[in-house]
Amino acid sequence: MNRFVAYVATKRALAEELVDSEVFRGCRTAIYAAGEPMLRRAQEAGVARPDATFDDVLRLLSGITAAQFTEPGQRERVLGFALDGLRQPTAAR
Repeated sequence: MNRFVAYVATKRALAEELVDSEVFRGCRTAIYAAGEPMLRRAQEAGVARPDATFDDVLRLLSGITAAQFTEPGQRERVLGFALDGLRQPTAAR
């Protein structure tokens, strides 16, 4: 996810132009085909929240890639916070 967020953040203008194109729809299909099973396996292993959907994850990542960050490393730090929130909560918190 770190590499995905870093990559998409650099391609925002291109993504805005392609949002309703056949290329974008094909990429979206490929991302869901890879991401949904990955999230499901993480949920089955007990490391990801059972109430998260892959659509939730993509919206979370989309928000992070769209945001403007002012200091080096801030995007990665915010992504870390988001990923912590996707993890299965432990009972001892």
